Amino acid sequence: MEADINKPRISVIMPIYNGEKYLVEAIDSILNQTFSDFELLLINDGSKDSTENIILSYSDKRIIYVKNEKNLGLIKTLNKGLDLAKGEFIARMDQDDISHQERFEKQIAIFEENKEIGVCGTSFTMFGANIDKILVAHPAGSEEIKLHLLGHCTLGHPTIMLRKSHLGNERYDEDYQAAEDYEFWVRLSKITELYNIPESLLDYRMHDSNMTVLEGSTQFQNSDRIRARQLKELGIRDYKNKVQYCVMLFTNAYIKQIKFQELKKIIKFAKNLEQNNREKNIYNQDLLQKTIRTRLIYIFDKTEKESLLLISFLLWNRREILRKIGIKKTLSLIINIIKNK
Repeated sequence: MEADINKPRISVIMPIYNGEKYLVEAIDSILNQTFSDFELLLINDGSKDSTENIILSYSDKRIIYVKNEKNLGLIKTLNKGLDLAKGEFIARMDQDDISHQERFEKQIAIFEENKEIGVCGTSFTMFGANIDKILVAHPAGSEEIKLHLLGHCTLGHPTIMLRKSHLGNERYDEDYQAAEDYEFWVRLSKITELYNIPESLLDYRMHDSNMTVLEGSTQFQNSDRIRARQLKELGIRDYKNKVQYCVMLFTNAYIKQIKFQELKKIIKFAKNLEQNNREKNIYNQDLLQKTIRTRLIYIFDKTEKESLLLISFLLWNRREILRKIGIKKTLSLIINIIKNK
């Protein structure tokens, strides 16, 4: 399918800052897509290396070269790209990643078959000189993606394609540096459906200049703000001090060991989430309860078992955990606790 440069089906936004090292691979991976009806917006954000020469070396008519007069930073450049985009759909791409050839074709197919979906990501594969390849697979369905946004960003930013008509006037928020995509998905989850294709369609390059490396502290702080805001919307008291429990319940974060008193706090928090969501109906209640139950069983397994108060507490507050481990194991646990007194 040939691209109409005046009305392309897809607008691809690629912000670039000093991207010479990997830029050719990134651009070529877009130009070689099996779905070819797109414009590629290469936005040079004040690069001081050979970025411009690399861009100008291409003669493909689908490339639209945009040069910022001064360095605007990633978020302003992304928003500039959203404003310039002519396409029915908007795809994201980073200067150092590699899109698989069928990425656009498969994302467009999802949009054509599901008119309610406004955001479509994919699984992706992390790679780099010093790491083995790691598959990153986020939840696929909209309700699950939305729920797990309570804990972390559940859409890979450079894998994203957006249905422009579902965006309205929404743009990236400059107040969430290094977590602007996470905040954007939380906001969009309120107005459109989300989906992740459960197939790796992008190779995400890890290196010393990744955002998570350069701005890890800022990203962590702003991610906590995003979690806290969601808890506030649920009516959770003291929400700023509860964000750590969101990570424990709505991610696959590894837990080495926790104290019984900490487990009690997590269970109380989980109960508040369930009660408040039952009233506000923000998340699918059955999915919320199932997700919490699964993680609490995992967390219980990591809890120090030194007191019979633990069993008593669970009987009154989370009996399903004891049901899950079974009567025999529960009795064995009680006997071990008594023996170690």
